[in-house]
Amino acid sequence: MNSLFKSYTLNVNALMVVAALLYSTWPLGYWFNPSANQGLASNLEALSQPYNWLFIILDVVSGLIICYACWKLFNFINSNSVNKTRLGLRITVIGTGIFGLFTSIDALLPLNCIQGTPGCLDPLYNPYFITHGIFSIGSIAGLSVSIFCVWLLLFARDKTIMRQAHLTPAMFMVIWLGFGAFTAILVFHNQSSGNAQHVFITFCSLWLVTLPYFVGQIIRLKPTPVL
Repeated sequence: MNSLFKSYTLNVNALMVVAALLYSTWPLGYWFNPSANQGLASNLEALSQPYNWLFIILDVVSGLIICYACWKLFNFINSNSVNKTRLGLRITVIGTGIFGLFTSIDALLPLNCIQGTPGCLDPLYNPYFITHGIFSIGSIAGLSVSIFCVWLLLFARDKTIMRQAHLTPAMFMVIWLGFGAFTAILVFHNQSSGNAQHVFITFCSLWLVTLPYFVGQIIRLKPTPVL
């Protein structure tokens, strides 16, 4: 089990690290398209923007790698988890897989313009923005479910786990959703949302990297005895 666990950890962690790096490529916007990088990261993929194809490809590949890593995690969970945690772990991985899938689809449905530029419709009346937004919200929902499930599973496991381990996913969710909501508010008020969304994307990437660790911890722990 230990050798299998180490092998699984290395393989899936490597995949998630690569996916996280590809997903967090917004710093490249400062070189390739600094004006578009001041707003939503999706602006870098907008139609007619320079190098938009590069950012679309990076997001699509990142999403596909996440899906593949989640498939490997799902199979490992089915083979090594106990019944009491198996369903929760499956939901955790499926949620992250949905995030990866919707990230790829989202990238293939780029915005037609950058908000605030001449001729660009208000987001609520722009079908490109609405379609793009639906998959963005779907990806956020998938990752939110994943984080929440990990928190519940850790909270219910053996008391030998430090309380900080229980709180880590909760803190992730609070900060992550907080910056996500802040970004949405800035967008609908036509304010610069770049920095807020960059923090949001960074937390998404951090969660991708740490997810295999949390799944492994839950699988390896013995459940708390019922008194």
